[in-house]
Amino acid sequence: MFSENVITDIIYWIEENLEKDLKLENVSQKSGYSKWHLQRMFKEQTGLTLASYIRARRLSCAAVELRLQRTPLLDIALKYRFDSQQTFSRAFKKLFNITPYNYRRKENWQAHGFTLPLRKFSGFNLDIEIVTIDSLPLIGIEHTYKANMIDWNFSTEKAREDYWKVFFQNALYKHDKVYAVHNILSKKNDELTVKYSTMMGNTPEIYNAQLTHRTQIENTRYLKFSIPEALLKLDYKDIIYNTYGILLRKLNIPRKNGAPDIEEYIFKDEYPISILLNKPASLLKDVNYYIPIEVDDKDKGKIKE
Repeated sequence: MFSENVITDIIYWIEENLEKDLKLENVSQKSGYSKWHLQRMFKEQTGLTLASYIRARRLSCAAVELRLQRTPLLDIALKYRFDSQQTFSRAFKKLFNITPYNYRRKENWQAHGFTLPLRKFSGFNLDIEIVTIDSLPLIGIEHTYKANMIDWNFSTEKAREDYWKVFFQNALYKHDKVYAVHNILSKKNDELTVKYSTMMGNTPEIYNAQLTHRTQIENTRYLKFSIPEALLKLDYKDIIYNTYGILLRKLNIPRKNGAPDIEEYIFKDEYPISILLNKPASLLKDVNYYIPIEVDDKDKGKIKE
């Protein structure tokens, strides 16, 4: 258990220092273990060598920056500790099977080759299917927040809790299900502006002056991840890390640009409405997470792998 905590701490420390000198001597000194012992523990617990993990994380951060920023290739290469643009380009192509130049200009963004920060977790298993949302009219409250470019979708639990509290204060009904719809609005330097809307189904009988934001999801293909009740005890970021960092990458299906992610929260059949104000998570029966994708009918078989 102690060694597991050491590796977890080292992973977090590496994440905070990807732009700094991460020679093996520095990492082992931080851990308090010898280079040999640290490498052995890291490989046993993660299945990766320490050097390959650090390089994969740097290249993955570079991939995000290529897609979201116009930073010159040389600046990105030097930022993530490559000695030249040529060395960076060779390493990038080896991991992603595409040059940085072409990766930046691809129409869609695939997760193949992408490595998210490792997290302590085992037994993550979800039902996955490709679905088409023909028409989903929603109404609710729109929120926006600023976030770091790299971890925009992973470090916002407190904000999301606050957003849902505001929503239920203004829509204290008996809900069968509610939705969160979120997407990136704009990007500037390393900062993103993210839209996160807390919503419910919009039907003709609903009138609520506090619910001013409306959206309609139409004719969009989604990869649907069904998260059963047994896994709802996980942190939100664990689900996102594993959905984007493991499952989407394994399926190698491109995410559709411009369309939002959707979280669908399904409640238990019977519950006291007042609990929605303080402990809505305790009322959940299932959660479905939808990622918009570009996929042909022939690609549906990929989800069987």
